[in-house]
Amino acid sequence: MKTNNIIIKNAKIGGQIKDIFVCGGVISNTKPDNCQVTIDAQGKKVIPGLIDVHTHGCIGIDTMDRDLEPMCRYHAEHGTTSWLPTTITASIDDTVKVTEAKTDFEGANILGFHLEGPYINMKYKGAQNPDYIKNPDISEFSRFKNVKMITVAPEIDGGIDFIKAISKDTIVSIGHTDCTYEQAIEAIEAGANCLTHTYNAMPPIHHRNAGPIGAAVEKQIYAQLICDGFHIAKPIVLATYKMFGKDRMVIISDSVRPAGLPDGVSESGGLTVYIKNKQIRLADGTIAGSYATLYECVLKAHEFGIPFDEAVYMASTTPANMLGIKKGQIKDGYDADLLILNDDLSIDKVIISGKVFK
Repeated sequence: MKTNNIIIKNAKIGGQIKDIFVCGGVISNTKPDNCQVTIDAQGKKVIPGLIDVHTHGCIGIDTMDRDLEPMCRYHAEHGTTSWLPTTITASIDDTVKVTEAKTDFEGANILGFHLEGPYINMKYKGAQNPDYIKNPDISEFSRFKNVKMITVAPEIDGGIDFIKAISKDTIVSIGHTDCTYEQAIEAIEAGANCLTHTYNAMPPIHHRNAGPIGAAVEKQIYAQLICDGFHIAKPIVLATYKMFGKDRMVIISDSVRPAGLPDGVSESGGLTVYIKNKQIRLADGTIAGSYATLYECVLKAHEFGIPFDEAVYMASTTPANMLGIKKGQIKDGYDADLLILNDDLSIDKVIISGKVFK
């Protein structure tokens, strides 16, 4: 991967053909001096690089392994230019070690960590290890480094006070929760600003018992959604898009260790899983995680009926806005994380921080 001041000529952006100038890894309105590379996009569509705020693993590796370099490369090859390595509920010491791991690698930028647990509700633990589920502890949380997001069940003992204490510096996402509508509202007013994999591991929305999803709609916080095509049914993906809109719905992959591996037997979360046709299941057929890349989720959302540019927006601009970073847009002053697409929407080139990766 070479470092360049670059010019991308004849890029199709929002239906118009333009040139993109990149100076020192940042998009600029001014043509760079000493331009090292000129790329002719030949009228191909150029979109912002994707940002995955919820992904556990891929190609046989899990975030908990602390082997993040191959994952950075894999994500970059598939169009994800930034990501939050996401932990599972584990011992505090093991989680501390993960957050202290090296994160500066070529490939997709690691923006920080997303802790999925351990401060969650046992009733909706999903695949999380019950031995390590516990109530929030602020002094304990302070041991973790570089945490950008944490999933919390606000109804557990100490949950609301914990949210109030950390939400100025860390995005708090409501998830693995049995909270009521009223408890969710209290959590949002305390600083929670997202739902973790909406619909999964939480009470369903009901017309007389709105629950956390109803509270999130009312307060218009962010809502993560797994758009791999079988975690969430098509009409629910479309309904969520209409409820939250492109500015609040965040497409995620929630991919796990076997993602990217060939069909066969693998392991995820300590369980034997079976990979077939890009689905990961237990022996009894239970879904055991997502196989999809984030770009595949964007394409699936588009296949379901969401306009392509808006699906891209929800996997780039919206998560960037949630994180408060200058990524996810093709405009002056924003990081030059870009994808050049072929006419069939396959990925032609990946550019990360002004460096041609692929």
